[in-house]
Amino acid sequence: MKSFMPLILSAPLLLAACADAPGGRDAVLGEEVTNADGTTSVDSCGAAGYAGLVGQTNPTIRVAEGTPYRTYRTGDPVTSDFSLKRLNFEYDRSGKLLRVTCG
Repeated sequence: MKSFMPLILSAPLLLAACADAPGGRDAVLGEEVTNADGTTSVDSCGAAGYAGLVGQTNPTIRVAEGTPYRTYRTGDPVTSDFSLKRLNFEYDRSGKLLRVTCG
C-alpha cells in the first residue's frame, strides 16, 4: 500500500494538467469568425485580417516575418499537409485573389 501513496497524492496534479488552457480553445486554435455565408469557423492563422484584399487583382500582401504561408493559383498542385498556422492565398489565372484560408 505504501508504494501507491505517491500516485494517489499526485492525482490532483495530473488532473489539473488535463484542464483547458487559459482562454480555452481560442488560446490554441484562434478566434471564431463568421464567414460570408453565415457559418462560423476558427481563424487559427489570422486569415480574417486579409479579407479586405479578396477580389483585388495582384494585391500587395505583407505577412509578418516567420509566418508560414503559400500562394497558388486555382488548379495548381499543392501539398496535402495541413498546418493550422499557415496562411493560404488562392488566386485565379488573372491574378485576382479569390480566398485566404488557414491550412
